[in-house]
Amino acid sequence: MDKPTKKAETRKFLITNESGLHARPVSELVRCAMRFKSEITILVNGKKCSGVSIMDIMTADIRKGAEIFVTAEGVDAGKALDAIEKTLGQLAEKGF
Repeated sequence: MDKPTKKAETRKFLITNESGLHARPVSELVRCAMRFKSEITILVNGKKCSGVSIMDIMTADIRKGAEIFVTAEGVDAGKALDAIEKTLGQLAEKGF
């Protein structure tokens, strides 16, 4: 049997919550990303961050209105990006 092939997918997201991505939303985002086998990276403000590193994302200073590009590479890339999209939407709804 062949191994499932690794695939990479990238999606663009707009940060809409008033205070951007501070400690609480970043921890939610990282918690979501850690559930998947895919390697997740975030590109924002010219900086590439690990999707599973709170400090990495916090130092990127992601504010309201920022466009972030999230890439997932691995067997569950699509599912990972779907979950991240859902998490970011929920954070915006909660006002975090």
